[in-house]
Amino acid sequence: MKLYLKLYFSSEGKSPLEVIRDVEGVGFGPVVGDYDFVAEFKTPEEYGQIIKSLHMSLKNSGTQYTLNTKKV
Repeated sequence: MKLYLKLYFSSEGKSPLEVIRDVEGVGFGPVVGDYDFVAEFKTPEEYGQIIKSLHMSLKNSGTQYTLNTKKV
């Protein structure tokens, strides 16, 4: 399955390049289209680990995000 991520940056938080490095460090890769990044997972446990790591990496960054999961 795929987990799509859309980011909303704030001028009061980290720079977009810092946020992008953080997101890529969690396992997301860039994608063109309606979303900014995508990560793949196979089990609910992997999904849980990805979103937990993502949330922790973006905490206090001033960045908001939305997630969308699709079965591929």
